[in-house]
Amino acid sequence: MKSFLFGTASLIGLGALSLPTFAQDAPANDQPLIANTIYVTVQKREESLRDVPVAVTAIDASVLDDLGLDEFDQVARFVPGFEVQEQSPNNPGFVIRGITSDSGEANIEPRIAIFQDGVSISRSRGSVVELFDIERVEVAKGPQPTLFGRGALIGGVNVIQARPEFELSGAATIGIGNLEERYVDGYVTGPIIDGVLAGRLAGRLREREGYVESVTPFQDHFNSQDMAAVRGSLTYTPREDLSFDLILNYQRDDPSGTSFKSGAFEPTPDGSTDAWDPANLNTFGNFLNGQDLGLRRIVSSATLIGEWEINDQLSLTSTTGYRDIDSLEVFDPDGFGLDLLIFAEDYQGEQFSQEFRVNYDSGERLRGFAGISYFDETGSQYVPLTFDERAVQALLGGFLVPPTVPDVNTLPAINLTAFAQSGGTLIVPLKPIHNEAFTNFGETQSIDLFADVSYDVTDRLEVTGGIRWTRDEKESGLLVELLNGPSNLTFGGLFVQDSNGLISASDEFDDFTYRVAASYAATDNVNIYANYARGRRPEVITASASAPSAGFATLDAEIVDAFELGLKGLFLNGNLSVETSVFSYDYSNFQSTQVNATTGLIEPINAGDATSNGFEAQAIWAVNDMLALTANYGYNHARFDNEAGAPFAGNSLRLSPDQTASVSARLLFDLGFADLKLVPSYTWQSEVYFDNTERAVISQDSYGLLNLNAQLDFANGFGIEAYISNALDEEYLIDAGNTGDAFGIPTFISGAPQFYGVRVSQEF
Repeated sequence: MKSFLFGTASLIGLGALSLPTFAQDAPANDQPLIANTIYVTVQKREESLRDVPVAVTAIDASVLDDLGLDEFDQVARFVPGFEVQEQSPNNPGFVIRGITSDSGEANIEPRIAIFQDGVSISRSRGSVVELFDIERVEVAKGPQPTLFGRGALIGGVNVIQARPEFELSGAATIGIGNLEERYVDGYVTGPIIDGVLAGRLAGRLREREGYVESVTPFQDHFNSQDMAAVRGSLTYTPREDLSFDLILNYQRDDPSGTSFKSGAFEPTPDGSTDAWDPANLNTFGNFLNGQDLGLRRIVSSATLIGEWEINDQLSLTSTTGYRDIDSLEVFDPDGFGLDLLIFAEDYQGEQFSQEFRVNYDSGERLRGFAGISYFDETGSQYVPLTFDERAVQALLGGFLVPPTVPDVNTLPAINLTAFAQSGGTLIVPLKPIHNEAFTNFGETQSIDLFADVSYDVTDRLEVTGGIRWTRDEKESGLLVELLNGPSNLTFGGLFVQDSNGLISASDEFDDFTYRVAASYAATDNVNIYANYARGRRPEVITASASAPSAGFATLDAEIVDAFELGLKGLFLNGNLSVETSVFSYDYSNFQSTQVNATTGLIEPINAGDATSNGFEAQAIWAVNDMLALTANYGYNHARFDNEAGAPFAGNSLRLSPDQTASVSARLLFDLGFADLKLVPSYTWQSEVYFDNTERAVISQDSYGLLNLNAQLDFANGFGIEAYISNALDEEYLIDAGNTGDAFGIPTFISGAPQFYGVRVSQEF
């Protein structure tokens, strides 16, 4: 399999000099996988993907269905230059071409724009949404200042959900699988008032037991799935030139705890420290009134889109969005059974956005758009921390010796430091429960003015330019509390220091971002493009929970200058669609995090500059009526610059493998009584580091995953599907280090094992 993988990648690489994107214009014969032109709206207008002078991968509903992709992390394995790490639905990391966006703090901006029907859902704690009943997912790589705007420092992801239709139709699917999987999915759409009002109702339910066994009584197995999502939408067309779409989304996630497992301390005397073997994680001290490990998250939203075709050349689009995020996640950061540490994160956030955009198309050479948008967001991240001071003293004093886990009641119950300093006359008893908490607050009001214009210089040469001006009013707040008095270990805060009430700071920032691009049609089926773009991640106003008395500091805006050259085209009489690109990015004022050597807390820093250079290729080949092959390869050398005194000089950027690849096939068989579709796929990635220190212990070696989907479709709309993912049961990590790493006890999260199941469906 690996020989085939690298052989395919090498062929694509050789073709890159004269070739590239996902499916484009249909060949004359109706071949699988490239049967239709894929249209995208990345440039705020509907156009063929091949005509867009940006590296874009568009995966439509049929491909998602064929490959069995329900979630962002699954999609990312088939998109070169795109990675998604999902510790839980509340804690994802989105990565495009080496740059990660995963901060959960309320006052820190995302680097990657995630949009749902034109509304930003980039805030980390609300960005993971279920991919059900959708038209397509578009992934645009590189800075997209005028196309996506806010948060698009290094790229954007746009999820386009299916809209109501004026013809009655629907589908329902139910399924079961290993680890007691239960799956229900369906939609119904049709007219309410013929030709004027149509509706659509869709939903999905997914449940599966956790794949890391818990040895703790009354604690569910870790890394489970428990998700329910529903969407209702209406399309109102009072006249031919005017339409409104109202979209209401609701999603609830209630999975068990994440398996932050210690790599040093065994869960039981005869247990294993491997991340995929049973874990001993727990809460103690009636934490949050007895709240169990796990996530309770609700994300709800309302979107209203109005479109008015003013005349043949002008149109006006209004997009109004509201989102609410309510999440509470409880986790055991030490990764073993000792009553040592227990943390939680309670995120509350609201956002409102409004955009007005005018599109112009002369019908000849000139087209473009201009607009104004307003964004208002408030959020808070409350982090309560509970410690057993006896266990903390043993940890910090070096009294805990792996792999043995002592009983907490056998540890010294007095402050040994105070006892020694007093000459033996002062005995300070340690508290079995010590509670601290910090809350960061963020509020942003932003106004954007933007414009983007494309002009056909000749019938084959198009040039594009765009600019965006952004003005932010930002306020950050911090509240640090010692909830049951000072620690008897430090006579103050144990890991944070009391801020003596809420402290805050505010400021205003503004700047320009821009892009220029050119596209040249070398032939009727081959386009060559080049672009340059500047991306910006706004300034961060931050204060340290471990030293709030130092006040607030402002980290400079993060800037990236990006250059790209690419080629997209159809070959072999339209049966082969290929896209390749080369790129080079320069980052300034890279905002990262670093462990405070004194407190052990992770704090934001300016890590200096970084560089990313790479190459990507994607191809689809419709071999004949029965067989289509796809392949993707990405190479990305993302490193911090070798600057004297820089904290991570020369190191790899976290969560960014140098190489990724995927191959898949789609085979169609006419059995007479039904159509059989077989879709095998294989994805691979090279070694990846989970933090910027480039430590081997906090990394995952290269690995690959083999999957297979089989679908049997009958003429009456009935279907049967069987699937197996990670068919070889590959053992791999999705993260390492985590909060425990700040205390010298890194933890490890295993990736999903072999899953399999069967589903039946009925369409009408």
